[in-house]
Amino acid sequence: MWWILMATAGATPWADLLDESGWTQAGTPSTAETGSIDLRTKTIGGVPCVRGEATVQVAPEKLQAVVTDIPSAKKWSSETLIASRELGRSGGNVDYYQHLDVPGWTMASDRYWVLRGTPSVSGTTHEFRWDRFDWKTAYPALATEISTKHSGSVEPATNYGSWTFTGQEAGTRVRYTICSDPGGSIPDWLKETAATKTLPATMADVVREGKKR
Repeated sequence: MWWILMATAGATPWADLLDESGWTQAGTPSTAETGSIDLRTKTIGGVPCVRGEATVQVAPEKLQAVVTDIPSAKKWSSETLIASRELGRSGGNVDYYQHLDVPGWTMASDRYWVLRGTPSVSGTTHEFRWDRFDWKTAYPALATEISTKHSGSVEPATNYGSWTFTGQEAGTRVRYTICSDPGGSIPDWLKETAATKTLPATMADVVREGKKR
C-alpha cells in the first residue's frame, strides 16, 4: 500500500501485530498472481493495521529477494515511485528511502518514508520486517534533499510491518502485514481504497516479480 510501504515513538508493538487475536475479516479480494487473499484489519494503539494472506507457487527465497531488492521496486511496483534507494547496510539491516508520487486527483500530498528493514530466515520461513528509525541523524544529506526538493511531501508518523514467506506442501504462504497512519488530510474513502485494493495489488506485484527470478 502506498502509505503503508512507517513506527510510532517508543517501542513498536510487534507482539500485538503478530497476535492472531483481534483481526477482523475485511474481504477476500483476488488477483491473477495471488489467487484469493484473506484480508483482515486490526487497530493497534489507535493505528490502523492491515494483513493479507495468500498461497502462491513461488519459492520463499525468491519472494524474499524481491522485497529486499529496494532499487528494483521502481521497475516492478504498480505504484509510481519517484525514488526507491538503498541507503546502507549494517548489522544485517538495510536502510532505505522510497518516495511515492500520489495522483493529483486524490487531492493528497506525495508520501515518502525512510525505513530500516531486517531480513531473516528460520527453517522454511523467510521474513522481512521494517520500522522507522532516527534517519535524519543517520542521513542528514537526504533530509536536506527532501526538504529542498519535496517540501510539500508528507512522511507518515507511523509505519511498521513485515513480509513473511513460509514454504508449505501446498506452496508458499505469503503474509503481508502493515500498520501505518498516512498523515495529512486523507479522505476516508481513499483510506478504504488502500486497504481493499492497493494491498492486494502490492502482493501481486511481489509475486509477479518473484516468478521472473
